[in-house]
Amino acid sequence: MKLKTPFTALLFVFFSITSFGQYLHENLKIMRLKDYSYENIESPEKYDISYTYKNLRLFPIVANKEFKTQHENIGNFLLLKDAIQQKKIIIKETGADTPQSNNAQINSENQTQNEPILEQRQENQTNSQRQIQTQNISQNQISGGIGGTVNKLIAKNTSSDTIFIMAGEVVKGGKQDRVIAKDIVLSPGQEVDLSAFCVEKNRWSTKENNKGQFTGYYNVSSMDIRKVVTEDANQSKVWSTVDEHTKSNKASSSTSTYTNLENSKEYQDKIKGYMKKFENAFEGNENIIGFIAVSGSEIIGCDLFATNKLFADSYKNIIHSYVGHAITKGASVNIKNEEVFAYLDKILKDESKQEEEIEKNGTLYKWKSKKLHITTY
Repeated sequence: MKLKTPFTALLFVFFSITSFGQYLHENLKIMRLKDYSYENIESPEKYDISYTYKNLRLFPIVANKEFKTQHENIGNFLLLKDAIQQKKIIIKETGADTPQSNNAQINSENQTQNEPILEQRQENQTNSQRQIQTQNISQNQISGGIGGTVNKLIAKNTSSDTIFIMAGEVVKGGKQDRVIAKDIVLSPGQEVDLSAFCVEKNRWSTKENNKGQFTGYYNVSSMDIRKVVTEDANQSKVWSTVDEHTKSNKASSSTSTYTNLENSKEYQDKIKGYMKKFENAFEGNENIIGFIAVSGSEIIGCDLFATNKLFADSYKNIIHSYVGHAITKGASVNIKNEEVFAYLDKILKDESKQEEEIEKNGTLYKWKSKKLHITTY
C-alpha cells in the first residue's frame, strides 16, 4: 500500500472537512413524518403524508448533525419584512431623496397653486408608463419629480443587524410596487443596488407622500412569479403572470397591482384555510431546513436554507409563495412519491456539479463562502 505523505494527508483532511456538512445525500433527507426519523426509508408508502391540504403537499427536508454543525456559525439574520416594520432599512427609487432631505418636501401653497400642472404631469407619467410597457423595458429611466428606474432600487441597512432579502419578496410604495429579483444579504450600514421588477403596471407616481420610498411589505410572491423573475427576467412576462393571479382571484385594480390580492376576501379566505394547516406544521423540529412542494402531478419547487433558524424565521412568509401557486394554478395532489425522491436526488447527488445543476432551473445564494439559500423550480 502506498503511504500518504504528510502533505497528501493534510489535503485529505482539508477536503474531508470542507465537504463535510454540505448539501449532500449523506446530510439531507426527506423527513419520515410519523416519528421524525432520519432513517432511510425502504418504501415511499412508509411516509405519513399528513402535510397535505387541498392542492398542496409538503415534503420536509431534515439535516443531520454534521450539516448543522458546519452552518451553526453562519450568523443570524433579520428578515426584510421585520426590517421594514422596524424601520431598519431604507428602500427607495433611484434618485429618490431620503426622509431627511429638504428637497423632498412639498410646499403646500405651491402644491395648491400648481394642481393643474401636477394633474397634467400625472397624466404624462401615465402615458409614459403605457409607452414603456409596450417597449418591454428593462432599464429605462423615467424623469419627473422623484427619479426612478424600474429594474433597480436602492437599499440601505440603517441598523446593526444583518438583513436577508429573498428573491420574490414584494415591497409596496415607491412609484410602483416591486418584486425583488435576487437574494442578497446586507451587512450593517451597507447600501446596495437592488434588482427588481414591477408588479404594478399602471402607476408611475408616488402615493401617500412616500417620497419614493418603499415602506410596505406584501409577502413572498407566488412560485411562478418567482420563477419568471429569477429565470426569465422578463418584465412583460412578470405582468402577464401577475394578471393571471389577480384576475383568477377577483383582485383586479385600477393599477393592476399584485398586492391587491390582500383586498380579495375570496382569496384571503382560501389563504386562511391553507395557513391554518401549514403555518405551524414544523414547529419544534430543529432539524428541518427546507421542503419540496407539490401540487397536482407537478413539483412546484424546493427551498433549502443553511440553518433551521433561517428556515423557521422565513417559513411563514415563504409558504405563501407555494399556497398562492396552489390556489391559482394547482390541482389535487396525485404525484408519486418516487418522483419527489428523484427530484431531490438530482439536486444532491453530485456536489461538483450542484451549482451548475441548480442554476439551470433555480437560484443559489452564498454567504461567507457557504450556501445560504437554494431555490429550485
